[in-house]
Amino acid sequence: MSAGPLAVGTLPTGLVWDAGRGRLKVRDPGLAEIVLRDPHIITGVDHGKSGRAGELPPPGQAPTITQFFEMWYTVGEHYPVFNSELRKAFTPRTVQAFGAAFRAEADRLVVGMPSRGDLARDYLSPYLTHSTFLLLGVPEREWTRLAKVSRLVIHLFKQQLLGVTEYGERERAAFATTMLYLKRLTDELLAGPGTEPFLVAARQLATVDPGGWPIAALIGQLLMAGIEPMIVGSSIACREIWSSPHLRESILRETVDTGELAEEMLRQHPPFGNIFRFVSEPCDCLGVRLPPGTIVAVDTAAVNLSHHPAVDPARGCPVRPSELLTFGKGTHYCLGAHSARLQVATGLRQLVHGVPGLEVDIAAVHIDTSNNLKEVRAVPYRIGGDGVG
Repeated sequence: MSAGPLAVGTLPTGLVWDAGRGRLKVRDPGLAEIVLRDPHIITGVDHGKSGRAGELPPPGQAPTITQFFEMWYTVGEHYPVFNSELRKAFTPRTVQAFGAAFRAEADRLVVGMPSRGDLARDYLSPYLTHSTFLLLGVPEREWTRLAKVSRLVIHLFKQQLLGVTEYGERERAAFATTMLYLKRLTDELLAGPGTEPFLVAARQLATVDPGGWPIAALIGQLLMAGIEPMIVGSSIACREIWSSPHLRESILRETVDTGELAEEMLRQHPPFGNIFRFVSEPCDCLGVRLPPGTIVAVDTAAVNLSHHPAVDPARGCPVRPSELLTFGKGTHYCLGAHSARLQVATGLRQLVHGVPGLEVDIAAVHIDTSNNLKEVRAVPYRIGGDGVG
């Protein structure tokens, strides 16, 4: 794309041309709304793509890495049915029924925490992974193996974000083995007795788009899109909570809903830096001529804070969730937003109440912001003693 007109011209307020990365930054909520709804600015998905079934692997074989990720983003003729059925499984009322199970899993992990270690590794990651498995109806005997699937899919997805599309033979073989396991597990879940809302919806969807691989890919997508951002978001929240003792006190005294507290912290520090879109046809919707191929990056934090400045999280979030970009917006609003809020809030509350002597080494917390999805490198902690050293 030619940077000329955008780089040197006068842009409307709320738009900034990032010459170093060759993309247009959107920092205004009104313009962000246009970007997320205008039909000329797309996600990069071929919405008219058909014949997906012909691209799936034959029986007994696994999809390639490219095929697997294409199944995430290809919006075919069955998309409205998939979207409608899945949203039934993630409504606030449906998700709330898992609250007791989430608390029990958090409490079980809190009791087993070593006296010192890494909070993301020792508590947040296993809790958020296991609570997601509970939501999907995965039996506990499969948790260890499915956690490995989750880690591999997350790794490969991050590689995709970095533009890596070529993989070595060893990595391709590991992926094939992992995918065949995921397919077998998916088939067992669909044929099994589980009554979790997700499994009910998945069985219905399997009659619409048979073959099993679309549902297996859906599970892979939910694992990646759900677990990793929740780990990042919860780590950010822990950093903020242990940086400000009054936030822990508000959780202990229950003077603020932990979900509201987490919402405000993630409004100020969202796990995703940007929401990306791509101009598919010449467009003037943002007040400037955008040629095809223009990369448009909606600055999540800037939009979240544009009309409502940051407040003390102990007061709760002053903005309705529908006005935020933390979990996307519109047709691309995160499917698991309600469950993510409950999982994060439950994990934080049970941690604060269950380990009153926990101290986090704030100076050593390292959350990498170089990628669009921030990455947790270290959240060192210690229980009891004279602090973290």
